[in-house]
Amino acid sequence: MEIEIHQINDSRIAEVISGNIILASVEDGVDLIGNLYYQDFDKIIIYEKNITPDFFDL
Repeated sequence: MEIEIHQINDSRIAEVISGNIILASVEDGVDLIGNLYYQDFDKIIIYEKNITPDFFDL
């Protein structure tokens, strides 16, 4: 997993780049958001291909 940093005005945006599934569970999402928040990112870009379809089952 690679994080590309984008700066727009006062917002730091993390673009998550990976060839693998990153979010397979809600816990994975919470961990990712927590880690990026700790690194002072305001927003996250993550691609649908990096999220398992089961993640969207409510």
